[in-house]
Amino acid sequence: MTLKSKLAAVLTSAGLLAGLLVGLTAPVASAAVVPVSATVETAPIHGSGDAADDPAIWIHPTDPSRSTIIGTDKSTDGHGLVVYDLSGRELFYYPDGRMNNVDVRYNFPLGSSRVGLVGVTNRVRSLDFYKVNESDRSLTKVGSFAPTANIATPRGFSFYHSPDTGKYFAYVTDIGKVEQWELDGSTGSVTGRLVRSWTVSGPAHTEGLVADDEMKRIYIAQEDIGGIWRYGAEPGDPTAGTKVVSTTEVGGDIVQDIKGISIYYGSGGAGYLLAASQGGNRFHVYARDDNRPLGAFNIPAANGIDAVTGMDGIDVTNFGVGGPFPQGFFVTQDTANDTGRQNFKAVPWQSIAAAYAPALLVDAAYDPRKIGAAPGTPAPPDTTITGQPANPTTSTSAQFSFTSTSAGATFACSLDSAAFVSCTSPASYTGLSSGSHTFQVRASDQNGVDPAPASYTWTVDTAPPGGDTTPPDTTITSGPPATSTSTSASFAFTSNEANSTFQCSLDGAARTACTSPQSYTGLSAGTHTFSVWATDAAGNTDTTAATQSWTISTSGTGSTIVRASVSQATNSTAATTLTIPKPANVVQGDLLVSCVALSGGTIGTTGAPAGWTRLAAVTSIANPKVYGYYKVATTTEPASYAWTTTSTTSGGGIARYSGASGLDTAATSASGAAASSGTVPAVTTTTANAMLVGCMSVNSSSVTLTSPAGMAQAVETGARRFELADGTQAAAGPSGTKSWTFSAAREWAGWLVALRPKTP
Repeated sequence: MTLKSKLAAVLTSAGLLAGLLVGLTAPVASAAVVPVSATVETAPIHGSGDAADDPAIWIHPTDPSRSTIIGTDKSTDGHGLVVYDLSGRELFYYPDGRMNNVDVRYNFPLGSSRVGLVGVTNRVRSLDFYKVNESDRSLTKVGSFAPTANIATPRGFSFYHSPDTGKYFAYVTDIGKVEQWELDGSTGSVTGRLVRSWTVSGPAHTEGLVADDEMKRIYIAQEDIGGIWRYGAEPGDPTAGTKVVSTTEVGGDIVQDIKGISIYYGSGGAGYLLAASQGGNRFHVYARDDNRPLGAFNIPAANGIDAVTGMDGIDVTNFGVGGPFPQGFFVTQDTANDTGRQNFKAVPWQSIAAAYAPALLVDAAYDPRKIGAAPGTPAPPDTTITGQPANPTTSTSAQFSFTSTSAGATFACSLDSAAFVSCTSPASYTGLSSGSHTFQVRASDQNGVDPAPASYTWTVDTAPPGGDTTPPDTTITSGPPATSTSTSASFAFTSNEANSTFQCSLDGAARTACTSPQSYTGLSAGTHTFSVWATDAAGNTDTTAATQSWTISTSGTGSTIVRASVSQATNSTAATTLTIPKPANVVQGDLLVSCVALSGGTIGTTGAPAGWTRLAAVTSIANPKVYGYYKVATTTEPASYAWTTTSTTSGGGIARYSGASGLDTAATSASGAAASSGTVPAVTTTTANAMLVGCMSVNSSSVTLTSPAGMAQAVETGARRFELADGTQAAAGPSGTKSWTFSAAREWAGWLVALRPKTP
């Protein structure tokens, strides 16, 4: 027993572990919802519609940087498993069935070997099992069996390894029914024996499952009004559980539906239970020991990656895998992916931990690869490369950083099969020749030398590969309309060659490295030109930039209308007041336009803030109901504006327009049953260069909206999904109908109005 573990045992018996063993207990974090940024997203899933469901992380036994993300595709046209590397690139695709939930365990006894085992629920009524082939990270199917008829559609899945018996189990659930199967691989094929079954109390829908292999617990999430239940995971444990997390409808902290759940393992029983709130577009963190709530985080758009909404399955690892995730990472399914079909997004764990106050635990000591490993003498340390050069690279220098599972380890390094020599992190090399190079590093401590050094191979290429002198073609896939009133712009672009990098320029400025999408703010009135060039992996750069020009209209016949700033707010739980902040930099004479969307409630004639005039009330369907208001700003405006509603979830936004004198014409409105688009009748403007402003809301918290042609999005919120959009109409007359399109069919309601420019 180490000194730390002896100390832990003493302090635990004294009841003092939480206060004195710093680093072994989970900090008590604030309850605020904090934003964190994804840094990697996978290639889109193969199936269309609601396809991607659940990810699992597999850690390579000797080179953690070669670990993978394994994702499921439950659609009828994609139906299978997809294996991605840590950059999100697809490695393998197995169209073997409508795969729902997936999990991984290590050292499973299959025949005479110990293998990494992947288990997955197949909606075609089976539990399917694959071994991971460590050499190339591919999967080979090694067994399949059906649960009992009680599991009509296998959905939730989790492995469990018993620390008492060393046996492996598979849990499966559907519509409240739970079954525990003991797994056997002695014949070289995985089979199962039913050892326990029960029904979860309360609402029927259950899917999220996760087992805590150290604490011998199994957690089961109810999607509807209910929560998360905790049970003993051993086959002989009682089937009576404890509800440890509750949804807001029954006094808890998490909005239904509760989807994926996962465990972050910390030392000495510390760590976290993580849960996805699909209805709240956020992820909740609970202490692993007593499951007390510690707050929540969301993943907004950042780093060229769209926001995560409507999420399903999640997974997390505390173990450093190098590259973009030197201290572990969190991965989630994303229902609405801006580049097409659904995919998975990944966030470095240290980003999540640092967003909390106090910070969450970052603890890489737990190694999931040791689950099921044979007992014996203490093992030598494992070595992990945490930083390395790009591959390929044109640089003749290289720097490597590395770490070990042993705090007191020393290191030895080798380049290109030379003898190992003592080194410290970081280790640097210069004057490298063109061609392939291999760096190895191994840790050693009192328990011996790492028998499998961490290794990284890369290519130094100072000239384009022979034969590839063809530059790529660059394409701009989206940008602002030809005429816009917004002083911001965003461009998406792509290349016809994979692994291309990009350089961007605005209005002839020097090129700078960029990624898609590229955004600009604070632009001046007038015509602007955006240019982008792709460079392929061989170093060839597109000789002709992809360009797009557009005009920010703040002048013209009688027109000075500019959307200058916006603000928004949502109530994701029912409330009777919706408070929206004042947009930035409001000055006297600005015209403020607000859209408020309700989930079935109403706003009375006296429910608007002082000074606001109703311009539209679209209330003919039960959900959503949409209202519009406007006011001319005075010399003193409050910091926020409060609307009074009946008790309901709600959302609202305010757009600030300079140069507008009021409404040019009365608003039009419309609503309809579930459909993939909604159309609002035209307005007829009486002045040139009027500003069209429209609002559209749908009965959903996850469906995305696309603005009508000629109008740009000003506000879109997720908790109560609606959009405020605008665009200039150059000539007086009919505007034509305005249609929003939706990513899925939903009930809808919207309005359209025109603003009159001030007289010059």
